[in-house]
Amino acid sequence: MVVNGRRVALVVDSGAALEQRPDGGLAVVPMYVLIGDTTLDSAADGEMYVRLRRGERATTSTPSPGDYLTAFESLAGRVESIICLTIPARWSGTFASATIAARMFGVDREAPTIDVVETPTAAVGYGLVARIAAALCEAGADRAAVLSRVRSACEEVRMYGALETLEYVARSGRVPALVAGVSDALHVRPVFEMHGGGTARVGLARTEGGVLRALERVAQERLDPARRHWLMLFHADAGDTARRLRERLLTVCDVARDETVALAPIIGVYTGPGAVGFGALPMDDSDPALMQA
Repeated sequence: MVVNGRRVALVVDSGAALEQRPDGGLAVVPMYVLIGDTTLDSAADGEMYVRLRRGERATTSTPSPGDYLTAFESLAGRVESIICLTIPARWSGTFASATIAARMFGVDREAPTIDVVETPTAAVGYGLVARIAAALCEAGADRAAVLSRVRSACEEVRMYGALETLEYVARSGRVPALVAGVSDALHVRPVFEMHGGGTARVGLARTEGGVLRALERVAQERLDPARRHWLMLFHADAGDTARRLRERLLTVCDVARDETVALAPIIGVYTGPGAVGFGALPMDDSDPALMQA
């Protein structure tokens, strides 16, 4: 059965910074951060950064197959198929959990079918891919069209950012290229790029102004000037810095649409407070996301 013209529903985790709308074909699987005996969700990011700055240690939880199964079942009967997006398996157990849940869901069921897609990106890169998929689902696109656009978005999306400190990412061990040869003792901030499943350092800065200049420069040098872009700016308890970055980017990029989000705690626990940056996805004039802007 197709509800409200939607043939495909979408499932993401809370790192995509989208609001759950089961009646609108979108389910969000929550991810949580545990500090001490307190469990924090996406509404409590301010508290998390206060506690991180105090030196408290945080751990993260991976959604279980049961969490994904609940999300799939909330959409059953509404659409012909479900597409579930996750971040890379090497960074999180979400892909494994979603894959197990999809197999469980498929037992004794003919419809809807479920595709679990491991995207090569995270944070706002993941958020942009999710938004493109959500726009296509809302426009009534079929499964093949949504999957095709998701794949192209995964290839094209880029994310750039800077960390205030290397302490938190060093704890995780997830982005070793950022910490190699760099020390917090030098008071430098790495400027990084995430693209095509890889992460690399593209610059260093010592001050907030230097970070803004570096991010403005990479936008000029690395984004295709012949295409319009959907920009998604992010920050970890650094809203004023993100606002200044947005002002700079709007002067050097052909921006189709933009938004600014606070990093979800599940991501901010690894970047630490003070992180700032942006994701960019080239857009075509026919993109449903542009028509809905």
